[in-house]
Amino acid sequence: MRRKTKRIDFICEIILWFFSIIVIYPLLMVIITSFKTKGEAGYLNISLPNVWNIVENYTKVWEQGRIGNGFWNSVYITGLSVILILLLASAFSFILVRRNTKICRLISKFMTFGIIAPFAALPTIQLLKIIGIYGTRTSMVFVYIALYLPFSTMLFSSFIKGLPRELDEAAVIDGTKGFGMFMRVVFPLLKPVTATTGILTFMWVWNDFQYPIYLLNSSSKWTLPLSVYNFYGQYQRSWNLVCADMIIVSIPVIILYVFAQKYIIAGMTAGAVKG
Repeated sequence: MRRKTKRIDFICEIILWFFSIIVIYPLLMVIITSFKTKGEAGYLNISLPNVWNIVENYTKVWEQGRIGNGFWNSVYITGLSVILILLLASAFSFILVRRNTKICRLISKFMTFGIIAPFAALPTIQLLKIIGIYGTRTSMVFVYIALYLPFSTMLFSSFIKGLPRELDEAAVIDGTKGFGMFMRVVFPLLKPVTATTGILTFMWVWNDFQYPIYLLNSSSKWTLPLSVYNFYGQYQRSWNLVCADMIIVSIPVIILYVFAQKYIIAGMTAGAVKG
């Protein structure tokens, strides 16, 4: 029995290593290519460069790829979107869970359709034009809130169901009611799920390519992922510069995920248990 188990574990390890190599190879190729010259980068392999262009490639990308402008656009859109999604989803989930009426249960079920509903570009553009904010960075914030609020509400709701109602009653007895009670008593207890939702939403919004290209009508408002698209159009044969651009765009998300992955796992697990 033990031999059979060890044999199965060994086969599983080989399969996992195989899939790991499939994932790691293109990532390693992008990293190494970003340090090569234009001629060496054209081969698109993982061989080490003869001459390491550690500074030159990244400096040229930063200056000519308008990385600084795209970075601040991404910071504005992503930061404001994440903050508003966390506040709205947590407060909305608290109301739905605590009231637990037929209407609230119906709204909760209706919110799940927002997770599976596809993005419709033309109706969204028409609506933004009617409101008068089409093509602005603020319009992207509203779109991301509409896209990711249902999923965030689901996560918060499953976590809040595990919080005892006695906390609310004790807060009311102490004289704290309404939104003040939520912010002072309930919201501090939502740190695990808040961290999880915030990190996931940050990565989704920061890495998004599809929606900005539809909804932002000026390259001066483009986010970092779109800067790769714009830079590739100018330097489509300079794979060393394109790869360097991709690395710069990915660095913020990689840093965030490395330092916050434990919060993602903890928040997802806590939400699943408490739900």
